[in-house]
Amino acid sequence: VSQSRYRSNQAKMKTLGLINNDMQYTYLALLLSDQSPHTIKAAVFGGTTKELFKDRYEFGGSLFKQLKECFSFIDRYNPTISHIEGLRRIDKRGFPISAIREALINTIVHRDYALSGSILISIFDDRIEFVNIGGLVKGISKEDMLLGVSLSRNKNLAQLFYRLKLIEAFGTGIPKIIESYLPFSIEPRIEITDNAFKLTLYNTQFINN
Repeated sequence: VSQSRYRSNQAKMKTLGLINNDMQYTYLALLLSDQSPHTIKAAVFGGTTKELFKDRYEFGGSLFKQLKECFSFIDRYNPTISHIEGLRRIDKRGFPISAIREALINTIVHRDYALSGSILISIFDDRIEFVNIGGLVKGISKEDMLLGVSLSRNKNLAQLFYRLKLIEAFGTGIPKIIESYLPFSIEPRIEITDNAFKLTLYNTQFINN
C-alpha cells in the first residue's frame, strides 16, 4: 500500500470516527469489530405471555453482524398469510417488515453504549417488544420524537449508518414505524423511562382476527 493511499485511508477512518487525532482506534471502531462487548438477546414465546418458552439466541460480534443476523431471526417468526387474487398469490406478513427493520436499527443506533446490558427483543404471538438501554437523549421529549425531531446519542454511529444508506434521514425511524401501521386498527406502543426505551410492534393478523 502506497504512503498516499495509507494516508487517504487514515483520513477516511478519522472522518468516520474510527480513529482519533492520535491515530488510535475509537470505541466506535470497537463496536464495529468482532470484539464488540455489547449484544442483542432475543427470545420467542408461545402465546402472549412468557410462560411458554420456545427459542432464544444471543447475537454478538460487530453491530452490523448483529443487525443482519437478528433481523433474519425475527423474520423467521414473522407469520405469513397467503390468499389468491385471480392468478396471483398475495403474501402478507403479520408484522410490517419496514417496522421491524426500523425498530431494530433504532435500538442499535440510539442505545446508550456507556451502560452494560443487552438489547432485549421478545417475540410473542401478538407482538414484538424491543427494549433498549438508555432513555431519550436529554432535551428531546416523546412528542418531539414522534414529530421526527432527532438528537443522536451516538452521532458518528448514526452518520455511518446514514452513509451506508441503512437510514434514510435522521429522525425518520419512529414516524416511519407509525406510518406502517396506519392501514390497521392498532398502532405501535412506546414506553420511556430515564434509562430504558420500549417499543412494541403488534401482529396485524392477530389483532384483526
